[in-house]
Amino acid sequence: METPLVDGVLFVLARLLEFFGIGILFLFAVRGVAARYIYLVLFMILTSLSTLVLSLFFKGLTLKLSLLVTVLTFFGILIIALYAIRYATIEINIPDGYRCPVCSAFVKLVDNIVALKAGHLFLFFDSKEHLMKFLKAPEEYAKIRKMNVMSEAFEEIYIYTDGKWLRVKNFEA
Repeated sequence: METPLVDGVLFVLARLLEFFGIGILFLFAVRGVAARYIYLVLFMILTSLSTLVLSLFFKGLTLKLSLLVTVLTFFGILIIALYAIRYATIEINIPDGYRCPVCSAFVKLVDNIVALKAGHLFLFFDSKEHLMKFLKAPEEYAKIRKMNVMSEAFEEIYIYTDGKWLRVKNFEA
C-alpha cells in the first residue's frame, strides 16, 4: 500500500529530474545546439509532465509509474545532451594578424576558413586545399613557419560555414 510519504518523495524526485531536463534546454540554447535536439528534449519533458497529470487524475496510474516514465525521460535527455553538446557549434576566434601556415596570407573570417586543432592550439587556413597541403607535410610547414606543432597532436578539424564553426566528421586528408 502506498503511503503519503513515499508518494511525496517520488513526486519530488520526479520533479527534480524534470528540472534537470529544463536546465538542459537552457544549456542547449546557450551552446547553439540544433533545434531538433531542443524540440526532442522539450517533447520528452512534456511527456513526463503529462504522465504526472494523468497519474493525479486517474487512480489506475500511480506516482510510481510517473516516476518510471520520468526516469526513462531523464536518461533519454542525458543521452541526447551528451550527443548534442559534443556536436554543437563552438566559438573559435582567429587572432588579429594571423597568417595561413601554408601561404602566409592573413586569415579573415570568410566562408572558406578551415581550422585544425592541435592540442590547445588552433591553426587556421584560408582554404581546404591549404589544409590538405599542410596535412601532407606538417613538419615541413611547421619548420618553415617556426611553429612547435607535432602531427600526432592533430585532434579535430573545423570549418567556418553559415557564420558558425562546425566540426568536420570523417575528414579525409
